[in-house]
Amino acid sequence: MKDDPSIQILIDQKERSFFVNTESPLQSKEDILRQEIIDYGVRSYNSGFVTETEGNLSAKLSENRFLVTPSHIPYDRRIAEDVVLLDQDGNVVKGERRPTSESRMHLGVYKARPDVGAIVHAHPLFCSVLAVMGEPLRPILDEMIPYLGGVVEVSEFAASGSSEIAQNVIKALGNRSVALIANHGNLCVGKNMSRAFQTAKYVEKYAEIYLRAMSLGRVRLVPEERQKQELPFYEFLKTVDW
Repeated sequence: MKDDPSIQILIDQKERSFFVNTESPLQSKEDILRQEIIDYGVRSYNSGFVTETEGNLSAKLSENRFLVTPSHIPYDRRIAEDVVLLDQDGNVVKGERRPTSESRMHLGVYKARPDVGAIVHAHPLFCSVLAVMGEPLRPILDEMIPYLGGVVEVSEFAASGSSEIAQNVIKALGNRSVALIANHGNLCVGKNMSRAFQTAKYVEKYAEIYLRAMSLGRVRLVPEERQKQELPFYEFLKTVDW
């Protein structure tokens, strides 16, 4: 039996698998979230949602620990070790880099919305146009309510990095998955980083459609009765891992 080549292959595969499992320790949750922040930052950059160092991302590690992007490092030059670990008050727990100046906004959203596990703040073109206009993004497509949760409101203006902008964005966000930040950009939330980034993609697409329809002189909204029917589906989708 030992001389049977097929048996020897199976033995070799089992030994190789055992070796890999014992010598490669599992990544910690913190390691995984750090890399997700880097990866989705690059995806935001490649999608045109941000340029160079603008925008920021974060993820909840625990009830009082949060990972945020560093300040003023281009997306294509960041590594996982650049991500900064903060406590709930914004104090640096771990990291050599300076955390994003919008940390207060991120921490404020996590405090106000316990269901949020990750945040993508970006400056995409069409959402930024609406933010400059002060124009809410109204439900124009049937799938908007399940993904976004309702009308995407525009916050009141406040200076970037201030406590005021944090409070204004929290108010505009409400229970929805995205808010427009006046004269600034948007903020998208989700159960995890994948969901937050998907929201960023959805809302930019919807914003472009809305602005193109407005330029043609007519916008027909989804009927209010249909919007109400879809809200329970939004609440369900918030809990799903994608």
